[in-house]
Amino acid sequence: MSKEITEQGEAREITKIDLIRELIDNCKFDGALEQLEILQEEEPDNFETYYELARIYFELGDYESAIANYEQLLEHHQSAIMYYNLALAYEANDEIDKAISNYLKCTSLNEKFPFAHKKLGVLFLARGDRQDAKEYFENYINLGVPESEKEEIKALLGRI
Repeated sequence: MSKEITEQGEAREITKIDLIRELIDNCKFDGALEQLEILQEEEPDNFETYYELARIYFELGDYESAIANYEQLLEHHQSAIMYYNLALAYEANDEIDKAISNYLKCTSLNEKFPFAHKKLGVLFLARGDRQDAKEYFENYINLGVPESEKEEIKALLGRI
């Protein structure tokens, strides 16, 4: 480990995961993957590695690997954002039923998660399930989204 000095002049420990995240932020995915594999061997219970692997695999379009890492992470840490990210990966992998299931899990953990409501509205509409689409679009516009977004969704609801 090394230390960095913060803007407030305090010393802060820089962890391996911090260095890996810097590689990811700089789109150096090969180096980040290599370091994550090493870190997983050294610290098999460090679940941040699963999250970072999932992020990289999603970015690279390897949705099955992203899904596997999100699912592994969810065995140890359940949160609305993790279910949302897993749903995004399923959706990108064209597994719509699993995407819907995970967006629903997201909203059950955090009913005020606007993006999950919007995604559910879109997916239900694509499946021809207009009633559920309306419900989730209405939920979405009631969650403090920008006025311009509300107007777009209201116009869409008028066409459903």
